[in-house]
Amino acid sequence: MALIHLFRRCNQRCVFCSYPAEAGPGGKAELKAWLKEISEMPPGLAQISGGEPLLADFEDLIKVLAFCARTGRRAELQTNGIAMAALAPERLKTLVKALNSAGGYFNINFPADNPALDFKITRTEGSFAGRTKAVKKLLALGAKVRLTHVVCSLNYKNAAKFAAFAAGTFKGLSWLQFSFIKGIGRARGPKFIPKYSAAAPYLIKALDLCGRKALKCEVDHIPPCFLGRHYARNVDLIKMLKGRKGPHLEEKKKVPVCKGCEFFMLCPGPRKDYIAVHGSLK
Repeated sequence: MALIHLFRRCNQRCVFCSYPAEAGPGGKAELKAWLKEISEMPPGLAQISGGEPLLADFEDLIKVLAFCARTGRRAELQTNGIAMAALAPERLKTLVKALNSAGGYFNINFPADNPALDFKITRTEGSFAGRTKAVKKLLALGAKVRLTHVVCSLNYKNAAKFAAFAAGTFKGLSWLQFSFIKGIGRARGPKFIPKYSAAAPYLIKALDLCGRKALKCEVDHIPPCFLGRHYARNVDLIKMLKGRKGPHLEEKKKVPVCKGCEFFMLCPGPRKDYIAVHGSLK
């Protein structure tokens, strides 16, 4: 698994953005540079991210996905979805076809179950309606869609409501990931990072609901010891069990209290930026 940021440019200003435009220039934002970077990636999943990738030249984006397909890389297109709501039908079909050819899927950042909360998090008018419309269009075209719900201080109490919204609104959704906020970019510092212990009960209720609704779900960036009966939904468990290398080994680190935990060998520990904010695991 490897990640490419096409650029920092975006059409939202999410409070939890880990790669914000104001952080300065990213890499060279042109097709030739993108293809070179992808060609140097290891085999496997290629995560195409931004900023917002849908703000790239449309033909260039299609060429990026076609290159992934030709080189045997599965593509994950990370997007907030709202640009797709206004995309011409033929272009949307072309985009879905290109991503399907790369064996890939759309990974759509969906932070809230209602417009008011969505605006509070994204600070962008109309994003909830546009994103909802886009997901429905993608599913109608047979696209594979994952929703990523970033859990932060503004929405963690609504986790079960979001799960109910996703299950009830988007028939055919492939899966849902609850991704605990990263303490980097705009989210650096304590303002938007709740304690694991505060968020966990609400997250467990959301996972219970996903189970009842037969909606596939997973969790990232919150250790399995906080997930109760849903510990196996933590995405790091399989990575650790199979000895996979990746960002989880760089971003996370065990702390003294981890000693003696039943998940000690299957968990890389809490995020380093979480400990920097809260000082301890608990």
